Amino acid sequence: MSSRQNLYTGRSGQLAVMSQFLMRGYNVAMPEVDVGEDIFVVRDRDADLSRIQVKAAIGKGKQKVAGTFKVSLAQLNVERDPDLYYVFTLHQDGLWREFVILPRNTLWQLGDEGIGHVAGKDRIFYLSFTREDVQCSGSSLAQYRGDWSLWPVIQH
Repeated sequence: MSSRQNLYTGRSGQLAVMSQFLMRGYNVAMPEVDVGEDIFVVRDRDADLSRIQVKAAIGKGKQKVAGTFKVSLAQLNVERDPDLYYVFTLHQDGLWREFVILPRNTLWQLGDEGIGHVAGKDRIFYLSFTREDVQCSGSSLAQYRGDWSLWPVIQH
């Protein structure tokens, strides 16, 4: 995939994730300066802030669909307040179909447990999706699939 196509895929993935938060009743914004997060999510009633880093991939395959997600080790190593959440989103057949949501510290711990692999300054996660499961390096990440529980739907 060309770097130009990566830019379009990445931005469209960010917008897809933003739309998920908007549909749940949260305010969202993209920072003017990218210093480590793609989206700010705000719960308006109390100004609770979440920092979101989106990783987007185009799915490949039919029965088992997979995507590759690259995460900066430097970013993964930095704890912030509030801490960062990663959303891996997969595009397939014209739609953003999958959202895997993990806190930064959980993703870091999974890496320490041998999930994904290091390539240069990045950790690469190859996620394989079936109807029943999400696998990475032989481990299930199903509990994180579509887990928007930190952002329950807000009734306005």
